[in-house]
Amino acid sequence: MKNSRSILVTILTVVLLVVVGAILYWVITIVSTPIKFENHFEDRTAMVIEKEQHIIKLVQAYRDQNPKKEFTTSWDELTDFALNGTMEYRSQIYDENNLENAAIIEELRKQDKNWKNERVVKVAVRDTVFDDIYGKCRLTEDEMKHLRYIPFTHNQEEFQLDTATYVSGAYRTHLIRCHAPYVKFIDHETYNVEFWNLLDEQFVYFINHQEASEDMKKMKADGIKKAFTKEEKYMIGNSHPIPMDEQFFGVTFGSLEEPTNETGNWGGSAK
Repeated sequence: MKNSRSILVTILTVVLLVVVGAILYWVITIVSTPIKFENHFEDRTAMVIEKEQHIIKLVQAYRDQNPKKEFTTSWDELTDFALNGTMEYRSQIYDENNLENAAIIEELRKQDKNWKNERVVKVAVRDTVFDDIYGKCRLTEDEMKHLRYIPFTHNQEEFQLDTATYVSGAYRTHLIRCHAPYVKFIDHETYNVEFWNLLDEQFVYFINHQEASEDMKKMKADGIKKAFTKEEKYMIGNSHPIPMDEQFFGVTFGSLEEPTNETGNWGGSAK
């Protein structure tokens, strides 16, 4: 009898320890998973931002050298520009405000009516757009070829480029938006619950910080899952609407709605 009781007590003790261990593991997982996701999200977002900062310089340099002062959505053109393009820098040969130079400039113009008081220097794009504080290119040729790809997508997904022309009265400018959706570079399979909680937070924040409208009220009532899966998507923006879907939130610079190319939320909220 005593042996039977001893065996039963041992079995119950083992079972209890297993249950306690399972509960502890469950609690630790509940606590640690959000922390792991936060680190995962911040690390990956930081790498996307770092790459986008190179892209910003490249697309702006392309626009500056374009006679029409327009951006391009062609990654082939941008890559070729990065690898083989040149940029012109102009400066005065003589300071025209210096009276001592006036006679020199006048004489030169007499000798050649087409003479211009400017020095033109051509520099390779790779040596000026991607250079460090010492003037050395920070990117390898291979890295320049792969600028188009969003990190952690195995070179399968490109940064989304969209352009538009903004006109207000006599003011006219060309705009660009570069976007990397979270769904492309965040591991939403491992962190499915945490990922959708993040999107839901940003969805609610976005709606609450927009001007009140019937669409915003409907979106808030629908919630993120229904809004994303609607057959006829909600469109965000007036001049150049963007669909509210699973690719809406991400890391963005630029805007097609605002007359500035400095727009962008590096904290990760979609713009």
